[in-house]
Amino acid sequence: MKNQSKFVKNAEELRNELRDQKISQPTFANLYYLDEVDEKAGEEKLYSHCERFKSLLKSTDQRSPERVAAYINYFNRHYRKEGKYTQADRYAAWAMYIELDTRIATKTLQNGKTDSALESLASLFSIHRSIAKEHGPNCRNYFALVNNVLEAELRAFTSKWHAISHDIDDTLFRPELEVVQEKLTELKDKLHEISD
Repeated sequence: MKNQSKFVKNAEELRNELRDQKISQPTFANLYYLDEVDEKAGEEKLYSHCERFKSLLKSTDQRSPERVAAYINYFNRHYRKEGKYTQADRYAAWAMYIELDTRIATKTLQNGKTDSALESLASLFSIHRSIAKEHGPNCRNYFALVNNVLEAELRAFTSKWHAISHDIDDTLFRPELEVVQEKLTELKDKLHEISD
């Protein structure tokens, strides 16, 4: 069973969680507004909204909790930590799981070309960067996990075989590919576990 943290329930808990996760109030307010209210909002609207949000969090008025409820709901959906992983970690993990599960990274190379397999594997680096950028700084645990595996297990393999891609010996390539695939399959399983 997952080690689930409690849901944020009030303005004070939200303020504390933002501080603990090192998310500035303006950053959170802007992301909320762009995601939930107006994705094309300009600086003036964002600034005005941010000031209202900061004022709301400072307020000691507990008579109107519904004013902060939308922010709490947004935080619980996007930033609440469950054990080690944030919601952003889980979304990023799922995106990378899909990539690994549908590529040669974890599938047996049948009669396919080795250069195509090599290109598919090399593309995992840019896919990983894109996923991490998309999900932002709250997917740090995802980023560290995937980055470590790609650098330790895949970088040397792709570098070696790209250097001699014009003259790949299939009898040497395939056994090395299988070793890398085992490590990427372990990563895929871990990502599935995180995203579940």
